[in-house]
Amino acid sequence: MITGAHIKMQKVERAHYAQVKELYRSKLSELNKYIKELQWWNKRVNLVSRDVSRETLVMHIEHSLMLLLVPAVKKAQILLDVGTGGGLPGVPLVICRDNHISQSVVMNDKVEKKIWALRQIIQKLGLEGASALAKNAATIRRSDLVDVSRETKSKARLTICVTKHAFKIDKLLDLVSPSLTNEFVFLKGRAEAIEEIKSVKPPIKAVVYILDGINKTAFYDGKAIVHLSR
Repeated sequence: MITGAHIKMQKVERAHYAQVKELYRSKLSELNKYIKELQWWNKRVNLVSRDVSRETLVMHIEHSLMLLLVPAVKKAQILLDVGTGGGLPGVPLVICRDNHISQSVVMNDKVEKKIWALRQIIQKLGLEGASALAKNAATIRRSDLVDVSRETKSKARLTICVTKHAFKIDKLLDLVSPSLTNEFVFLKGRAEAIEEIKSVKPPIKAVVYILDGINKTAFYDGKAIVHLSR
């Protein structure tokens, strides 16, 4: 227990990781096309690290798909991917989402050239229900995500903000308006996440999904998924 915050720790089992691996394999063709596009654009726009290898991109895509282990991510009607860069985690989540669920994924970055390139990737891959938004996260309004004229208070579309190592927890909560969402899911280091939660204004609840030891490599050691509600 941390003052003002309730933190629940939950270990991700290897069986859950195996489910993600199987999902990756089931969408291998589409994900390979994304990797090809991402590498092509990265040489021109610098969407991710300049010297990133294909093998590293595969790991980061798989890492992005770990978000699907959080029930709220699968159930959300709108996912807002803030600080998306080249579309991580947004594009893999679009490709691998459950086709029976109507879910929009809005990928946001304040760097306009990255969003311009990402729009080309979305179009080339034919990703339905995906869009890219060039704005500072602090200026995003609900009308940027959905036609608010069709919403009522009782039928507002469930929105969750997701991000992959792009922001400190307290910083993102300060940036994103409560009118957008009060639900956040972060891919972060476990130790840094717990430390950052201490800086968040109460009351909040957090579930920290521990990823250590889910496979034979050290890639996930020290990593976690944090689902935070304010």
